[in-house]
Amino acid sequence: MKCVSGFLSIVIALFISSTGAEDVVVYGQVGETVTLPRSKWGSERVLVQWFFGMDTQPLITRNSHGRETIVSVQPVSPLLAGKNLNLKCDIEEIFKGTQRRWLSPQKQDLNEDKRAQIRNDGSLTVMSVTGQDHGEWTCVVTYQGREAYANTPVTVIDLSPAHPQPIYTSVSSLSLLHLPCFFSIPPPLSWSDSQEKSIQGGRWTFTPSPVAGSLTGVFQTLANLSLGPPLAWVVNQKRGLDVSALQKTNLNLSLSKKGVTEGDRGEYTCAVEFQRGDTLKRSMRVEVLQVFSSPAPVAFVGQEVNLTCTLGHPLTSDLKVKWIPPRQSSLLALGSDPDSAHLTIPEARDINGGRWRCELWRNKTKLTSVEITLKIERVPMDVWLLVTICGAAVIFVLLLILTVILNRRHRQRVTMPRRGKRRICRCKDPQPKGFYRN
Repeated sequence: MKCVSGFLSIVIALFISSTGAEDVVVYGQVGETVTLPRSKWGSERVLVQWFFGMDTQPLITRNSHGRETIVSVQPVSPLLAGKNLNLKCDIEEIFKGTQRRWLSPQKQDLNEDKRAQIRNDGSLTVMSVTGQDHGEWTCVVTYQGREAYANTPVTVIDLSPAHPQPIYTSVSSLSLLHLPCFFSIPPPLSWSDSQEKSIQGGRWTFTPSPVAGSLTGVFQTLANLSLGPPLAWVVNQKRGLDVSALQKTNLNLSLSKKGVTEGDRGEYTCAVEFQRGDTLKRSMRVEVLQVFSSPAPVAFVGQEVNLTCTLGHPLTSDLKVKWIPPRQSSLLALGSDPDSAHLTIPEARDINGGRWRCELWRNKTKLTSVEITLKIERVPMDVWLLVTICGAAVIFVLLLILTVILNRRHRQRVTMPRRGKRRICRCKDPQPKGFYRN
């Protein structure tokens, strides 16, 4: 990792009292204000001069008008998140018993930060800084019970916001999926300060959640960053993405999409590339809540109906669902667990029809919700009549066919000549064959 270094210079002032009192050592930061001890003179209408070492010219002069010199400190150059930060608390001459320690912008002692490495010479290295490391870092120098503070501002450019938890939404044509990503540039910096880091490009990528039976989704590039000018997103996928946020301000790289489906589940990554191979990234996982009924959203009275509320995978232990039935219906009458992802209506009735809402909760926070409209219909009388007539007609046709077949077989048996034994006629007066006249 590349490092950015900053140095804090500490000046030591050795003050010699003209009254013969004990010399006093005071530490102070170069360019900052230092308070010098002085006795009460009984009147402010005196001229007080401070001399450094053996110099003949006064270092500080305080007259009756109370004027003093102060010098400002210039801030260090901006630092990209992910880089290492090096700071050094430099003291030209250290007196025995002098101690040094570092404080973060949140005034936390760096001895308690696992990322920090503090050396004996007072130098500090902080590994992989983030946007939270932006602010004023302090070197505290302690000597003889007195403390001197040397401060230096550190500016960290990062992408925001961080998403330790998934973004939850639900399946609906009206749902809006917002994917936030923007440059976190603290004032008084501006977009030009980021441009000094030489942006080389950027992209939004998407890896869908694996569907049942597969191990991983297909990696997709949703949009590429065109450097222009002006900066603009070039959309690669026809997914109804709204990229207009970048047109309003160069700091906003967010995307949005109206109309959410279960196909939007997965991990989205916003990345910006700089020179020397530096890259800022922000990844976020999107979970889509879906509800469906089995066998269908339309059921008949007396039919069993199953409702399922799912994220496409089993819920983790910190998540639970709540079912909200239509006003006229009751969960108690169903005998099902209202906190289960699966709800069963054993015998559907008219009062079970209407909007069923499934809410996803983490502790006391509702994450999202989704609705389904269940229709319960009675089987019409004309339908039953039609079914009866059709059934009777089928039976009649079958009987008719059977009758015809049996009748045909019977007739064939009756009309068919029987083959018997050959009979020989015996006459009393047999005559030879031929023709005879009477």
